[in-house]
Amino acid sequence: MKGELLLLSSVIFLLRVVCGCPTRCHCHSPSRAVDCSRQGLAEIPPDLPPQTLTLHLQDNQIHQLPAFAFRSVPHLRTLNLYNNSLSDLAPGVFHGLQHLQVLNLTQNSLHSLESRLFHSLPQLRELDLSSNNISHLPISLGKPWENLTVFAIQQNQLQQLDRELLESMPNVRLLFLKDNLWKCNCHLLSLKLWLEKFIYKEYQDKERSMRLHDKRRR
Repeated sequence: MKGELLLLSSVIFLLRVVCGCPTRCHCHSPSRAVDCSRQGLAEIPPDLPPQTLTLHLQDNQIHQLPAFAFRSVPHLRTLNLYNNSLSDLAPGVFHGLQHLQVLNLTQNSLHSLESRLFHSLPQLRELDLSSNNISHLPISLGKPWENLTVFAIQQNQLQQLDRELLESMPNVRLLFLKDNLWKCNCHLLSLKLWLEKFIYKEYQDKERSMRLHDKRRR
């Protein structure tokens, strides 16, 4: 009996090593989600399951992220870093996350973004940079983001936004810009022109959708 219990304990231990979950996190195997929120973490747990699709790290005390910070979870689809203390992001911090679709960096202490920061995120659909201290965005944050549909930059310190950056997001549908320090001068004119084009395009898309709906009803 003791031998059987010892064998069972060994099997359980091996399973925890192979398919283990970080000590201060909760793992949901069916959805491949890992929740490490509200744990007072100062860094990324080193033993994340490699098949993780969703990683919650919100409400911690992470001050910085090194290059290749998420190399252990290459299949990641959603990354939530809301409400940490991030002030700087290394250029290669997201390297290897070829499948990442949703990135939440809301309510941190970011002041600026390096132009190569998002180069390794070709599948990104939603980027939320709200409630930081960002005063400047580069003209380009990488190759054209063909998949980006949501871009949120509200509640920052922006005074202007370059039209070229917005034009690198041809499929964006939701754009959040309010509560910045917009400076009304010639530099803001390009943003105004882009917004007018954006609104007109949305109006055309809705009109087209309504016509198709009417045809189907007939």
